[in-house]
Amino acid sequence: MKKLGKNFVGSLLLCLLFVSTAQAAELIPLGVPVGVRMTAEGVVISSLSTVDSAAGEICPGQQAGLEAGDILQTANEVAISSSEQLAQVIQDSGGEPVRITGMRGDTEIETTVQPVQSSQSGMYQIGLLIRDSMAGIGTLTFADPETGAFGALGHPVSDVDSGALLPLETGSIVPASVVGVVAGEAGTPGELVGTYEFSKELGQLNDNTTCGIFGTLSDDSLYQAGGVMQTAGMDEIHTGKAEILTCISGSVPQTYEISIEKITPDAQDSRDLSIRITDAALLEQTGGIVPGMSGSPILQDGKLVGAVTHTLLNNPEKGYGISIETMLKAAA
Repeated sequence: MKKLGKNFVGSLLLCLLFVSTAQAAELIPLGVPVGVRMTAEGVVISSLSTVDSAAGEICPGQQAGLEAGDILQTANEVAISSSEQLAQVIQDSGGEPVRITGMRGDTEIETTVQPVQSSQSGMYQIGLLIRDSMAGIGTLTFADPETGAFGALGHPVSDVDSGALLPLETGSIVPASVVGVVAGEAGTPGELVGTYEFSKELGQLNDNTTCGIFGTLSDDSLYQAGGVMQTAGMDEIHTGKAEILTCISGSVPQTYEISIEKITPDAQDSRDLSIRITDAALLEQTGGIVPGMSGSPILQDGKLVGAVTHTLLNNPEKGYGISIETMLKAAA
C-alpha cells in the first residue's frame, strides 16, 4: 500500500474483475493492470483512538457507541464528504454535542458525540480516524465489446483497517504498469508494485458491491484487439486444469496454468472456486497468488469462468475465485 495524496489511502487491490450485464454471454478477457481511485459517499471510521484531554484519555466516539467500519453521512445536519469537513464541524461546535447520522452495514445509525479539547493541540476532537477515499492497483478482467461496461475485483473495495465496504460516490480507473513483485510466503501475502498515470482516465466506476466494482470504459483501445470469449455457467465449470490471465511485469498479461480444486455453488462469501497455482514460472516469480492479482480472469475449456479473488495467507499457492455467473448477477 502507499499513500496517494492528502485524502487517498493506498489500498493494494487484488486484481480487478470487470463486468457488463447479467445477460452477457460474450465478453473480452483482459488481465490488464490499472490504477483504481475511489471517493466514498460519506466517511468511514477506520479506527477509534483516545484524546488526551484535561480529564484524561477519552474516546468520545466510543462513548457515543460508534464503531470501526461505520459510515458517517451527516454531522449537525451537514452532509459529510471528507475527513476535513467532519473535523471542521467538530471544531465549529465549540465543544457542544454533535449529532451524527450514518450507516452500520444496512442499518441506519444516529448518535450524539461530545467533543473534548485536546491538551496537545487545543482542537476539539472525537477520537476517530477517518478515511474518505482509496487508491491502489488492480487488473481489468473483461469488457463488454458492445458497451464497454466492466466490473472489478470480485470482492468490494473496502477500508484497509476496518474492512468496511466503501459506499461509492465517485471513482475512476487509470493506466498502470507493474514494476515489481514481492513474492508471497506462508504468513506474508506479498504484493504487485505498480506505477500509475493519473493524468489519463480509462473509465468511470458506478458501483462498489460485495462481488466487485463496476463501471464503463471510456478508452476502447483497451479491448478492441481482444478476442471475444463465451462465459460459462456454474454448471459448466469442473475441477481440473484451467488458466488465469494476469500481468506480473509491465502492462501485457500472460496466461498461467492453475487447477480448480473445488466448486462451491452459491457460496455465501462468493468464494465459489477453490484454486491452486500450478505454473512453475508463476510460482517462481510470485510464490502464488499475491495482492494485485485477484480478479485475474479464470479460463477453462475456452470459456471465461470466473476471476481470482483471494489468497490463502498460510499457503499462497492456493486461493479462491468467484464464478463469472455470480459476478454478472451482481452487475445486473
